[in-house]
Amino acid sequence: MKLKDAIRYFELTGCDIFTDLKKQKEYMTYLTLDFDLPNDFTETIEKVGDNLLILWADTHDYKDELELPSTEKLVSMYLTSIPNQEQSQEDNDDDNDIVEAPSRFKKKSDENKTLDLIVSIVNSEMNLAQFYDLETELVIEIINRVAEKREQERKKNKKGGK
Repeated sequence: MKLKDAIRYFELTGCDIFTDLKKQKEYMTYLTLDFDLPNDFTETIEKVGDNLLILWADTHDYKDELELPSTEKLVSMYLTSIPNQEQSQEDNDDDNDIVEAPSRFKKKSDENKTLDLIVSIVNSEMNLAQFYDLETELVIEIINRVAEKREQERKKNKKGGK
């Protein structure tokens, strides 16, 4: 998903797309492993599609359209990923993960990766506007590499100063 779309998704729905997708994946895992499903299973599974429809409606003049796009079409429009070697290796490792059954007593962490990403960009004193049309995965990769380069330069300057 492009950064501008992730930001607008958050503005329109008050939800973080990455957290929504993670929770949806978790619930689908429960379903495939035949665990007892949480009470909010249906709402959680439908939430991403509904929120993507809200995002689509915000950017399109749907009054002239005869029908709204399907969830599958919305997913293909907004949720593309950039393939890389590390990701394909991690996907193979996911098969070996231990999955815990859902618990009503489990503490839930409220992470908002969209806001964390924006804070990282602003904190690194980069212009946020230059990243709007880039995929969020690419933006994260850029920020991580810039941080690594700065860390290497800092270590190099420390060694040179002694």
